[in-house]
Amino acid sequence: MRLLLPSVIMAAYCFLSLVLPLKTRLLLKALMGAALLAASLKFVFYQVVGGGFFRPDLPAPVMLTAEALYASLLVLFALALAKDAAGLVLRLSHLFGTTLTLPFTPGSRFAMLAVLALCCGAYGTWQAVRVPDVRTVELTLPKLPAELEGFTLVQLSDLHIGPVQKKRWLAGVVEKVNALSPDAVVITGDMIDGLPHALRDDMQPLADLRAKYGVFGVTGNHEYYYDAKGWLEELDRLGVDMLNNEHRVLEGGLVLGGVPDNTAARFGGRGTDVNAAFEGAPEGPRVLLAHKPNDKGVPAPGIDLQLSGHTHGGLIFFLAPLIAAYNDGYVRGIYETPEGGLLYVSSGTGLWNGFSCRLGVPSEITRFVLHAQKR
Repeated sequence: MRLLLPSVIMAAYCFLSLVLPLKTRLLLKALMGAALLAASLKFVFYQVVGGGFFRPDLPAPVMLTAEALYASLLVLFALALAKDAAGLVLRLSHLFGTTLTLPFTPGSRFAMLAVLALCCGAYGTWQAVRVPDVRTVELTLPKLPAELEGFTLVQLSDLHIGPVQKKRWLAGVVEKVNALSPDAVVITGDMIDGLPHALRDDMQPLADLRAKYGVFGVTGNHEYYYDAKGWLEELDRLGVDMLNNEHRVLEGGLVLGGVPDNTAARFGGRGTDVNAAFEGAPEGPRVLLAHKPNDKGVPAPGIDLQLSGHTHGGLIFFLAPLIAAYNDGYVRGIYETPEGGLLYVSSGTGLWNGFSCRLGVPSEITRFVLHAQKR
């Protein structure tokens, strides 16, 4: 429960910064403080009432309400920090003879910031649960054969089918992907949050994915929390070619390799092994699927393009630098790696049930168009 203490600290700071200065009755302040504390205890609620942190057994509307309120608290905390920083700057300016102060009364400021935070929380939660738009990315791979000019590759990542994202949502994603008529589809891990027998029906739309050369995938860390062996069998039934330190050579010579998330090593598996993934592969452009952008041995030399996810793009624009710091600076979009290749980190197609809010970081279905020459 590592997130409990920071969550309570956020609630306490909002209370001290925004509620305590109000000129109102003590009982009303106490009620406001209780509301802030309740929003901060989302993870305790999931654990105690829902029976688990990653996959609480709660109705989707209840979860989304809790998510929206927690997101609102986070935004309110950021607004309170900005307000106090501005107040400090204005106080310091008094040393130079100014008389500037923050506008509005404490009550008006609290009302405006609280409404803004609630609106952001509700909007961010809606952004997280909707079927994402398609993002098209044009990439140049110098080794790409002329016959593969314009090759289209669609990436899905971090679907997290489970308590919130279910069959209907996944069917909407599949419909959008099929409308692109891709040459290949890849899924870069964290497809589920639940056991195979519980999510078999919700995952069924994956069987309808269509691509000229096939649908390929790799495991993320979440697959290992919910019977990875069972999921590998289930995904094979659904037509997803799972690459477990393996590669496939597509028509035209494109080499597509995939590694499992290194969490596999904690569950008795082999873990990430890029060398094994491309052992015996012919010369040609190499594309690597790896759930985390900075897992064991990745990024790796000799890879022209690595496709990853895991970070969800940072989820909220002001959190992105923090998420990047935990992932060697990789958080979303395209990077040139020190190993000499390209790395694309998806902002994620779905949502993580532990934090279902997006502000300034929309989810995506990513369509890559590959070129041999710069355009």
